[in-house]
Amino acid sequence: MQDDNKLFLNNLLKDAQLTRAELSRITGISTRQISNWNNREIPKWAIAYLELRAKYLRLLDKI
Repeated sequence: MQDDNKLFLNNLLKDAQLTRAELSRITGISTRQISNWNNREIPKWAIAYLELRAKYLRLLDKI
């Protein structure tokens, strides 16, 4: 599960073109807390935000 969460989070961040540090600055959540998501469930709001940002960036590429 740990590796699955880490891979899933890394893919979400890649698609959203963000680093953990950038996500931390945007959300106000510490980078340590975001790193803890490797071992725990990633919050649904974080998944939704990263997926939405990735979709937004894909749409910008089409314009």
